[in-house]
Amino acid sequence: MEQIDYDVDDFMTYCEVKNLSKKTLKSYDQTLRLFALYLKKQYNVKEAGKVIE
Repeated sequence: MEQIDYDVDDFMTYCEVKNLSKKTLKSYDQTLRLFALYLKKQYNVKEAGKVIE
């Protein structure tokens, strides 16, 4: 697992603590994991902090 995958996990934990609906959590998780995969494959980005650089 790359750092960006852990970043998504951390954000999802934060969303769960905020008590968001299961449907919202599933949508966020799916979208963020697809975006992370895109960043890794297209731009070799492996950390969320590297996106703005």
